[in-house]
Amino acid sequence: MSQLLPPHFTLAKSKADLPFITQAEFSTLPYPSACCHFNLAEFSPTLIKHFGFVLPESLRHAVKKRQAEYLASRWLVAELLDSMNIKGFQLLNREDRSPIWPTGVYGSLSHHADKVFVILNGVPSLVGNDIELTLSEGKAAELYSMIMNDNEVAIMTAAGFSLAQATTLVFSVKETVYKAVYPRVQRLFGFEQVTVQAVDTQRCQITVTLSSVAQPAEYPCVPWHIHYWQTASEVMSWQVVDSL
Repeated sequence: MSQLLPPHFTLAKSKADLPFITQAEFSTLPYPSACCHFNLAEFSPTLIKHFGFVLPESLRHAVKKRQAEYLASRWLVAELLDSMNIKGFQLLNREDRSPIWPTGVYGSLSHHADKVFVILNGVPSLVGNDIELTLSEGKAAELYSMIMNDNEVAIMTAAGFSLAQATTLVFSVKETVYKAVYPRVQRLFGFEQVTVQAVDTQRCQITVTLSSVAQPAEYPCVPWHIHYWQTASEVMSWQVVDSL
């Protein structure tokens, strides 16, 4: 099996809960983090109770795919929290869909079609992450102008990224920033409020600046360096900024 977590993370243990959870990896460095693959074909609503969770009312009539994503993500979060001595926790969401983490835990959760990625931190911090399947070139041609401005396209192209790679990666990076700052700014904002300034392909970092709309008021207006890991099929991005 291929590694799920980016090589930036030190693998602490791996696990599977077959046949639904086919592979899972857990790390403690640089932050408590985890990834898992799940098999939609093996999902059944009865698994939710089997794993010890309760399906929220809002998902009782959701399609199988949505329920499977919910179960896989809650299983992974619960397993990671268990390693932090927080037992039997089921992650719920507020009305705005933001997660309600245990007291003293700061985190971010993301998933795509069959993979979940979560990062937690036990000290006050802004935590954001994202995972995306790579867009096709055709889809990227339709979407890129909504995600990047002309200068951002030029920066990414000069760094050697195809349009599909660049669009997927910049989308992911801006999602990571949004997830990190939303608990503080408590407002929706668009892609134009986060601007790519530079790319370091050796360190796998993208430098961005935030507008006054996206910038948490108590934080200095300095560039953010977002970590990323990109393969042929997906991109993962993340950042943890310690609270002041």
